[in-house]
Amino acid sequence: MGTLTKQAAQKMATTPSLAGKATAKAAPTLSAWSMRALGALGGENVVDVLTRQHRQIKLGFLQAALPGPWRRRNFDRLMRLLAVHEAAEEAHVHPVARRALEHGRELAARRRAEEKQAKELLIALWRTGPHGTGYLRRLNEVRRAVTRHAAREEREEFQALRKAVSLPRLRMLGAEVKLTQAYAPTRPHRWVNNEAANKLAAPILGPVDRALDALRHGTAS
Repeated sequence: MGTLTKQAAQKMATTPSLAGKATAKAAPTLSAWSMRALGALGGENVVDVLTRQHRQIKLGFLQAALPGPWRRRNFDRLMRLLAVHEAAEEAHVHPVARRALEHGRELAARRRAEEKQAKELLIALWRTGPHGTGYLRRLNEVRRAVTRHAAREEREEFQALRKAVSLPRLRMLGAEVKLTQAYAPTRPHRWVNNEAANKLAAPILGPVDRALDALRHGTAS
């Protein structure tokens, strides 16, 4: 009986339990799925994604100021990039900064106030249009506001996020930003200026904006 007990004990010590097997199998499966999802979206961390878009936005302002037949398309491209960029920041990035950073609540509030002010200028620019009276003046007003806002984000928020948030979380946040931008509204909307409003507006205003974009571009062509 003692021999049998000893053998059984040795077997139990060397054989993983059912729960252990399930855990061992579940963890790699989840990890593999996450890695595939991140790989499909590029696997970039959110700071790199948004910093690159800041450079694209600066170039977009220059292109939208050029005269000629491509001004409308350049203008629409700039409006779209600004709209989806801010939607993703307001829905995902500022909330993380508010929770994870020291003085994050005050920092996120300042960024949202800047974005709200810039959005008012964007709405005025949108109504003027690329061929309206005062277009270049309004475009320059928006450019100055957006450039100042982007510089503060990179200096005050993005650098702090790199230090306070783990790289896997930053990469997952980058994936969330890209997914949000794939269906976010493509033009400025005055009341869409915080986390909840952006998450509510995306499935409603996003498809509407994109349908109007397709109609306008189809008509123009």
